[in-house]
Amino acid sequence: MEEKFKKSNQAGILFWIIALMIVIVVGVTLVTSINIVSDGTVVVVRRFGEIQETLTPGGFNIRWSWWHDVETFDIRTREANIDFNAYSIDAQNVRGQVSIQYRINPGSVQLIARELGTAEQLESMIWAMFNQQILNTIASRDAMYMIESMYLVNGDIQNMIIPHQDAFHITVTNVALEGLQFSEAFRNAVDQRIVANQHQEQVRIEVETQRLQAELELDVARLQGQAVVVAAEADARALEVLMEIWTDLSGDVREIMLRQQALEVWDGALPQTLVTGADDFSLILDSFPSAATND
Repeated sequence: MEEKFKKSNQAGILFWIIALMIVIVVGVTLVTSINIVSDGTVVVVRRFGEIQETLTPGGFNIRWSWWHDVETFDIRTREANIDFNAYSIDAQNVRGQVSIQYRINPGSVQLIARELGTAEQLESMIWAMFNQQILNTIASRDAMYMIESMYLVNGDIQNMIIPHQDAFHITVTNVALEGLQFSEAFRNAVDQRIVANQHQEQVRIEVETQRLQAELELDVARLQGQAVVVAAEADARALEVLMEIWTDLSGDVREIMLRQQALEVWDGALPQTLVTGADDFSLILDSFPSAATND
């Protein structure tokens, strides 16, 4: 009897152990089979290694984990920060960092998974391509160009990458070259060149200033000369007009005008010396009769 009881207990324990294991397996299977696709991601579903479908954000998706594998691809804009050490076309060692923003084309995720592999493998290949195109760009430019036109180098790198975008099913949205570093000897040469250029520019400005000042002085002198000529011509013309008018006046009118002018310029004192001459000048003397009579 006791033996039967022991066997019954053992059978009961075994049953509960098996039941518990089944519950655990079912629970784990159920939990691992539920896929929640978050925003900005696309999930590729494989069954026994073969791609079956892609899942996009929205609700719960159950794909039994026993025979399904899922791979998540991030389709949001990502940033690759790549350090480089390269030589320019003029054999200058250049170091720095390039930040590249890019995103995976959402409609190509299944094609990416089939041709290029997992998300990690894709990222590794993309970064390797970025690094190679950065080195190619640096090798095709001279160091001074990169110093003076760093913003143009950004476009040069992006133009190098663009032909390779389709092969990786990505779109590059921005490239930023940062922290350029050169050898100490080259930096010293650049500093000396900058100082020489500044001195040359200062000399050029001084020479240009002197030239402009000389031109200004010449223009002023020319204008002054023209003003003198114009004034002389005006005086001459005025004198001609006056002579023409004077000639046309009658003798009486000219006599009255001369007397009036004499009175206007007379200071009240009688002349000490009498000068006689033409009839017109004798009229001036005749303009002082009252003064002569008083004496």
